[in-house]
Amino acid sequence: MLRFVLENSKDTRLLAETLANHLVSSDLVILTGELGAGKTVFARSLLSCLGVQEQVTSPTFVLVKSYQGRMPIEHVDIYRVDDPEELDILCIGELLDDGHLVVIEWGEKAIGMFGPSYLQVTFERIDTEASLEEEMAGDAKRFVTVEIVGPGFTGRRTQIEADIGKIWRVA
Repeated sequence: MLRFVLENSKDTRLLAETLANHLVSSDLVILTGELGAGKTVFARSLLSCLGVQEQVTSPTFVLVKSYQGRMPIEHVDIYRVDDPEELDILCIGELLDDGHLVVIEWGEKAIGMFGPSYLQVTFERIDTEASLEEEMAGDAKRFVTVEIVGPGFTGRRTQIEADIGKIWRVA
């Protein structure tokens, strides 16, 4: 587990770029953190780094938005999903099996449901003096924790950790 500070939205973009370089088809990326902590800002940056040309918007009300980048990508937001069984109707497991990269906001609700391997990125607000606009734009400092879980990342874990460690002081 890697924990470090993102200073601003440029750092958020840099983290997205760093992780995007290591993601492949059928990967699951789980984003966690409180409201306004930076999940959607990160997701937009990640999808852009993965070659998505269109504007990425939060799928809060539609639950799933599909994009095409260097692979098929599903951007999922399960904030409004209360019952884990409701996730079955989203067919996330099937999408992963079909080679889609799946990025889930509020993904703590889905941990362990779609296999043993995932990359979890958790955002925590630090700057309590920042305005809501700064928070929502990703322009406030935040702690981030990157956790690489499962055998699907075995061959990539060391390089991901090294690449992050080259940029940020990791605890």
